[in-house]
Amino acid sequence: MNDQMRQTLIVSKVNMLGGLDKAATDYKVAALTKKGDQALYDFVKSSADIEFTCKSTVLSPKKFFFPQDEVILEYTSDGKVSPKIESNPLVLFGIRPCDLNAMKILDEAFADGHGDPNYLEKRNKAVIIGVDCKNICDEDAFCYKVGAHEIEGGCDAMLYDLGERYAVAVITAKGEEFFKKYISSESADESAADIENYKKEKEAVFADKKLFKDLDKFPEIFENNKDHKVWEEEGKKCLSCGSCIMVCPTCYCFDVVDELALSLKKGERIRRWDACMLGSFAEVAGGENFREAAKNRLHHRIDRKFNYLMKKHGKSVCVGCGRCVRACLAKISPEKIAQAIVGEEQGDN
Repeated sequence: MNDQMRQTLIVSKVNMLGGLDKAATDYKVAALTKKGDQALYDFVKSSADIEFTCKSTVLSPKKFFFPQDEVILEYTSDGKVSPKIESNPLVLFGIRPCDLNAMKILDEAFADGHGDPNYLEKRNKAVIIGVDCKNICDEDAFCYKVGAHEIEGGCDAMLYDLGERYAVAVITAKGEEFFKKYISSESADESAADIENYKKEKEAVFADKKLFKDLDKFPEIFENNKDHKVWEEEGKKCLSCGSCIMVCPTCYCFDVVDELALSLKKGERIRRWDACMLGSFAEVAGGENFREAAKNRLHHRIDRKFNYLMKKHGKSVCVGCGRCVRACLAKISPEKIAQAIVGEEQGDN
């Protein structure tokens, strides 16, 4: 990431939080917060509502740019069609490396071809501030197995926790402008060195945590293992509920439906998340279903992460956040499937 840095800063946590409160006059601010016992990414009224201890969430921050339900156009019976994009300036604070890497993948996917205007407008109005982490946040997480514990993009600035201060790597022009306007920084003389020291400490923590065996060869390996027994074994467990897809930070399949008003004089076209693990997902006209068996849908899902889309994006499209494992009643895990495919012993770091 060093070659992407525009500048490095030292910012006290007091000034960081004060800056977020100041920015709230111009932006909506969203961050990790708590509702009862549940941690989630949500809008906050003030920095006092922010949860700073890294906790696993059910949904990732992608929901701010790719909502579960989104009206994409409105129309009337007289033929008037109006595209609809709801977007507001947003600061997304405290996003962890796995979700930042997922955001980078979504950015690439939704910018492909002509680009998706709804996603891109929301994304362009957002300032994303990440926070690095030195430890694995959850027992089901395996970010280090796919290299997603290190960021490769997806944010405008990255914070490194130094105790009472943050060392800040400002990455984009948007991030530079935001910090200049809202965040009071201290002397930056030692900031680059502090970041390097932080990274060395993190490297020591993850020293015994290894990437998947032959990760760089996954597309070829998975292509050659379409008939591996793991698909049958894990497919038998699958309940086809789609929970794994709905919580995945890198899944972006959707369905589009039209909903008419009772008067039949107007209607809305709505985009909704869809899930390739649902039995009806691959059903086409005439009732034919070309992925009727759960094992085939499971193969499709995991193969996209480690084969087809990995070729497209140049890296694993599973970021190892563990959300799908936590959501799955059968505890089907991409980590265990990948280990079976490459012949890696489960439990190996």
